[in-house]
Amino acid sequence: MIGFNSDYQEGCHPDILRRLAETNLEQTPGYGTDDYCAQAAGLIRRRFACPDAAVHFLVGGTQANLVVIASALRPYEGVLCADTGHINTHETGAVEAAGHKVLALPGKDGRITSAQVSVAVALQADDEHTVRPGMVYISLSTELGTLYSKAQLSDLYQTCHQLGLYLFIDGARLGYALASPLNDLACEDIPRFCDAFTIGGTKVGALFGEAVVLVNPALQPRFRYMMKQRGSMLAKGRLLGLQFATLLEDDRY
Repeated sequence: MIGFNSDYQEGCHPDILRRLAETNLEQTPGYGTDDYCAQAAGLIRRRFACPDAAVHFLVGGTQANLVVIASALRPYEGVLCADTGHINTHETGAVEAAGHKVLALPGKDGRITSAQVSVAVALQADDEHTVRPGMVYISLSTELGTLYSKAQLSDLYQTCHQLGLYLFIDGARLGYALASPLNDLACEDIPRFCDAFTIGGTKVGALFGEAVVLVNPALQPRFRYMMKQRGSMLAKGRLLGLQFATLLEDDRY
């Protein structure tokens, strides 16, 4: 039997353990203001060709999803996603608990289309008695292991842009998507076709951690306020930065 299990059944890449041990007694500023976080953020900006993006490091995927969504949306707005999407099926209503309705669409192999998004927005028709869609959430790779092609992602992003919606990519499994022989997206394509995305560490070799990359300047101001309020600002933030710096060096990720 073949089991498709994530790598958090194990610890982390051996080089991460080594570097954590080597730097254990270093004293650094807290809350992600250290040099390791700055180095990791710089590596992400260069590797993904998004020099003006804001990069933040959080502990887990549910944290990252709810903080991005809560920060981006107005109180009366919700987020469109596939019915199999992680925020709809596997996060114990975290997004709803943050005050935003998850607006699930019937997915095809875990994916949704720009046509579905257009119809969902048209049905809402700016009716103040209903939750207004403000964002589209997709997973890459999806919860069913499928991918969005460059053409599909570009089309979805253009539709979101035309309709005034943010497009947010949950990249908890982004490493798997980029490494797939079926994938035609390069790292540099990801920020071109979304407003925000995450780079998963927990499932891709780290002990823990997700990087949030805010591409759209409108999403960047005071994001750290929301991180702190939602309990997602790690005091020993250098533990996150060091792990991502190690993963991104020498193409380990």
